[in-house]
Amino acid sequence: MNVAMGVRTPAAALAEVGRVGRRRTLLSRFLDALKKSRRREARLMIVKHAHLLPLGHPWRSGRYSGTP
Repeated sequence: MNVAMGVRTPAAALAEVGRVGRRRTLLSRFLDALKKSRRREARLMIVKHAHLLPLGHPWRSGRYSGTP
């Protein structure tokens, strides 16, 4: 790390950011969690009401096999 008198130079700061990688923003993490939650909710709703689907429908067979 290129440090002079305890102060980081721009080159050192950029090198450190490159090492750490991109951090996801709070909004990005929130939106991903919201998407995942909505997908899970939709799957559970399909399973709950699968008895209303026609007999040959693929969603009607078996139990819910999604991940929480």
